[in-house]
Amino acid sequence: MVTRYGMSERVGLVSYNYDDSGNTMSTETRGLIEQEVKEILERAYNNAKTILTTHDKELHALANALLENETLSGAQIKNLLAQVNKSNTKQQETAKVSQETPTVPASPQSTAAAKAKGVAGTAVAAQEATAKAKGVAGIGS
Repeated sequence: MVTRYGMSERVGLVSYNYDDSGNTMSTETRGLIEQEVKEILERAYNNAKTILTTHDKELHALANALLENETLSGAQIKNLLAQVNKSNTKQQETAKVSQETPTVPASPQSTAAAKAKGVAGTAVAAQEATAKAKGVAGIGS
């Protein structure tokens, strides 16, 4: 890209034979080419890393779907990504509302009661999640 097609502003629109062990170019030119190639690769790497970290949830959802199904059609991929993005939007809205809602410090009595209920509540939530996964009506339904 840099040596054959001159696709570099710093090296210029010149074609170099980089494979001739340096016989046709100076060490400065060779160094400039290597530096330019390194910078292009670093920009591409950082761009790819940013894309993957920004779309982390979509990446994992797609990977899991491919592990389950092995192949996906374009429509299936679009539906999966739409579901993930819809879920992300709901989570962001919930987070925004919780940030806007003022918090009131809990009294020591209510904290102790919440802790006591928390253990039982966790067991109930686990049972409900298991029942839902099996397609059975939840507790108290």
